[in-house]
Amino acid sequence: MRRLLIPLLLALLCGCAREVSPVSALALDRTESGYRMTAEVVRQDSMDDPAAPAYLSATGRDLPELIRGIENLLPGELYLSHAQVLLISEEVAQDSILALADYLCRDPDVRLSLRVAVVRDGAADALMRADDEVFALSEMLDRAADAGTLPDMPLYRAAEVLHADGTAILPALRLDEFGQTAPAGTAVFANARLSCFLDGGEIGGRAYA
Repeated sequence: MRRLLIPLLLALLCGCAREVSPVSALALDRTESGYRMTAEVVRQDSMDDPAAPAYLSATGRDLPELIRGIENLLPGELYLSHAQVLLISEEVAQDSILALADYLCRDPDVRLSLRVAVVRDGAADALMRADDEVFALSEMLDRAADAGTLPDMPLYRAAEVLHADGTAILPALRLDEFGQTAPAGTAVFANARLSCFLDGGEIGGRAYA
C-alpha cells in the first residue's frame, strides 16, 4: 500500500498544515429529502500497518453540499484523487445522471477513470461496506471489464456517450445470498436515466425492466 502513503508523505514534506484523507470509493443513495453520500476513507497509521477502510456519510440536496458535509466530518482535507469507484443506487440512477457525471468530470481532483456502477436491490453504501478490503471493488470491476462480462465504462466515457445521445451502459452489482458483492448484469440508460437491466454473464443478455 505504498501508493497510499506517497501523497501523505509529500504533503508532510511540503509543510502542508492540513491532514489529508484519501478516499477509495463513494456511494450515492436517495433519501426522502435528497441524497446520502458515503465515502470509504483509507486509514493507514504507518507503513507497517495494512490499509483499512473507514466510512463517513453526509446528507444533502446536491453533490457540492454532500462533499462539503463529508469534509466537515474530517480533521483535514478530503482527498478524492484516489477514489476509484462510484456506486449509485437504482433510485439515484432513475434520475438523470448527466449533471452528476459533468460535475465529477469538472472536478480536477477526481480521476476520469473512476468506475461507476449501479447497485441493484439495495443501498449503494451497504454494498460498499460489505467489502472490507480497500480497492476490492475497483479491482473486481477492472477484472470484469477486461473479461468482457461487464461494460468498460469509466466516468469520462460515460459522460461522453450521455452527451452524445443520452444512452449509456454501466455495470450493475448486487449483494448475493452470502452477502458478497457479485456482478448483476448491466444497467441501460436512455435519456440519461436508468431504463432497464440486462441480465446474464455477457453484455447483451435478457432485458429486465
